[in-house]
Amino acid sequence: MRIFLLSILLFISCLVCAQENVPDTDDVAHISEMELKTFKRRLEYGDKNARASASQNFEVTYYRCQWEVDPNIRYIKGVVTVHFVMKSAGNSLTLDLANELNVSIVSQHNVPATFTHSNNALNISLQAPIAAGVKDSVSISYEGVPPTAFATFVTGTHGPNQDPALWTLSEPYGARDWWPCKNGLDDKADSIDVYLKHPANYKGASNGLLQSEVPVPDSKVVTHWKHRYPIASYLVCLAVTNYNVLNNSVNIGGTTVPMQTYCYPESQASFAAGAQNAMNAMVQFSNLVGDYPFKKEKYGHVQFMFGGGMEHQTCSFMVNMGENLIAHELAHQWFGDKITCGSWEHIWLNEGFATHFASIYTENKFPLNTLNNRTAGINLVTSQPGGSVWVDDISNPNRIFSQRLSYYKGSHLLYMLRWILGDAAFFTAVKNYLQDPALAYGFAKTADLKSHLEAVSGKNLTYFFDQWFTGQGYPSYQVDWFPKGNSVQVKLSQTTSHASVGFFQLPIPLLFKNTGTGQQKLVVLDNTSNGQIFTENLGFVADAVVFDPEKWLVTKNNTLTKASDPLPVKFQSFSVDCNGSQPQLNWVTSEEVNADHFEIHKSHNAVDWTNIGSVDASGTSKHLNTYTFTDEALNAENQYYRIAEFDYDGTEQHSRIVYAQCQSAESQKLVISPNPVDDKLHFSLALDFKEPVSTQIFDIQGHYLETISASSSKENQIDTAHLAPGLYILQIHDVGGKVITSAKFLKR
Repeated sequence: MRIFLLSILLFISCLVCAQENVPDTDDVAHISEMELKTFKRRLEYGDKNARASASQNFEVTYYRCQWEVDPNIRYIKGVVTVHFVMKSAGNSLTLDLANELNVSIVSQHNVPATFTHSNNALNISLQAPIAAGVKDSVSISYEGVPPTAFATFVTGTHGPNQDPALWTLSEPYGARDWWPCKNGLDDKADSIDVYLKHPANYKGASNGLLQSEVPVPDSKVVTHWKHRYPIASYLVCLAVTNYNVLNNSVNIGGTTVPMQTYCYPESQASFAAGAQNAMNAMVQFSNLVGDYPFKKEKYGHVQFMFGGGMEHQTCSFMVNMGENLIAHELAHQWFGDKITCGSWEHIWLNEGFATHFASIYTENKFPLNTLNNRTAGINLVTSQPGGSVWVDDISNPNRIFSQRLSYYKGSHLLYMLRWILGDAAFFTAVKNYLQDPALAYGFAKTADLKSHLEAVSGKNLTYFFDQWFTGQGYPSYQVDWFPKGNSVQVKLSQTTSHASVGFFQLPIPLLFKNTGTGQQKLVVLDNTSNGQIFTENLGFVADAVVFDPEKWLVTKNNTLTKASDPLPVKFQSFSVDCNGSQPQLNWVTSEEVNADHFEIHKSHNAVDWTNIGSVDASGTSKHLNTYTFTDEALNAENQYYRIAEFDYDGTEQHSRIVYAQCQSAESQKLVISPNPVDDKLHFSLALDFKEPVSTQIFDIQGHYLETISASSSKENQIDTAHLAPGLYILQIHDVGGKVITSAKFLKR
């Protein structure tokens, strides 16, 4: 009976754990679907050029926005004053504004200016040419019904009394639907003021700090919001309805930051509880990557009736207060608002980071479901064989706002970077990225983040971004392992799901266990090539292994096979020495239980090989076995060698290639190393030539490639990184151009 009761208790406990935090895939799906809808509608309704039309000859410095709205009526009337500085001399500029809105007057210095309005572009002729660097302003008076198809300026009702409500939603190209602005990802206003005139029985919400609510005739009020941080046009917002306003505050870096919530009366309880979760997340994120970016003003939530949320600067619009949604939109204040992606190709810098930081919040609060949530994300990413984080088609809204790629694969790209670099280096680099004066409160692309990650970690991450950002797909690993006493042999092989990446380079975590004793050890194998073999000392005999136990890596269909026989021989070292003019080969191997014999292969060009001898393998299981072979042939100098190992079943594997240069002392004129070479070839002249010398490189067919200056009195160095793999000839010439000596070298 006790066993039965214990089983019931364990079952109930598992149910509690499983319900502690449901995997958040559905939450992110709602977020991405919401952010997809407006742009998708633009294309469906014929707006095939959903782009910014604004001219590039000016930069916006400030918007003063005076708007009159009523949530009972889908209509806007306003005056927007644009302060700008000319980037290049000119007598005109162009703003983005939907054709559906009627412009009555454009003025400069209170004097009407000539303008045209077509193709969603407002072209303004200035009164006189303005030189580059000069500041000026224009005011646009307009009104009308914003385009109805795109859901960027919306009216509706809420609650049991069907109270009217109005809100805006501009990402990615919708700002022009309801106000004249510069609509692209290339310019931010330094600050804005919003004067919102609306019926006095409602509250109006917008960016920044509330300055005043001033009654005016006709039972109306003008609500003034001031925001003094740079802001992209799609992050400017307004909302009006019978809001209840809840005020809290949180301490961030010694600053008391207001937390202001505008919610429907019927939703006050849930929004009040959600505000506390947001403040907890704000403290957590600030500790990780630096203080909340707009702490001199506020953060808050504004309720609206659209599925998901939108990270309007300092006031996220929220359909509800789900914790994942709260954390996601809050994270956008750093990633998307403070630093905005400089192109929709790089939207993962907004959405991947926001998704990842929401996961960080969730994992901190609900740690028991970390593995379930990470696994759910990986399963979504690998549900299709292709797809890159880089957006290869910014005209396709489904591609920009792909839940699988921009949100989840972007998030798991960050998981892998944390795994490779370690959390200390990763979060330091992200903090530096956010504080970079060239990027902060501006725009960034993936290369900007990459440079900060490399600067802090000291690692070259080009391979990683080639594979995981622009590359497509994921690896599937075949892990063959064989326990040998207290050690284990591991062979790592992989296949890839997409042809764009032939091999994914990753450090692979394997958790080895002895299920009888409970002993376990995590081994991390730096997998840099396919079929790579490792030997690790565990300190116990392993009988089980778990691949990536903490789910850091994007992989699928991995197989773990315990071998019945030892894995193939591993060449621990292979070198060549000179015994007079005769090359002496030395190699060391490990784990030779299946090894039968070695063949010594020789070549003059590292392409065509001849077998010149054979050595029996020891056939023992001791850790290291040492062998020596001397090539006794005449004129054996300047030759390439490799060792071929044969198992009893005929399986063959090769060592690396070595080069012998065993000339007699009196004839030796040129010494080069290493050979084969990767990036740098060193050479020196053994004889002290009195005249200056030069060095020329030829390919093996004798075609001249380049000349390098050389000295006969010191060691010289040649950069060979640019050379293609193959065999080359190095020639030393005297001052008259006569060949003194030469040698061959192999570029790997």
